[in-house]
Amino acid sequence: MLRRQGLGDAKSRVVQAKANLFDRNFGDAAKELGEAVTVLELSTKGAKADPTLDAVRELASTLRETRLEVAMGKSMPMKRLDEIQLRLDKELSR
Repeated sequence: MLRRQGLGDAKSRVVQAKANLFDRNFGDAAKELGEAVTVLELSTKGAKADPTLDAVRELASTLRETRLEVAMGKSMPMKRLDEIQLRLDKELSR
């Protein structure tokens, strides 16, 4: 339950980050991505190890790297955030 809620919250934050990037608002986009990482990490804290947990942790790591690039003002293809969103959807549907 907590994992599912975390995935949903992370997805909404990724969608918001995409909107911020579209508006070239890198600071807010980085903040949203950072929040997405936080909710994913909290949703897996203390959970029993299983393959879905590894996938969520991998997503958090990918989001952390992406947030760093956005915070540095690097050009970020929307496709990359679309792929992250698809991965979140995939985990939500499990």
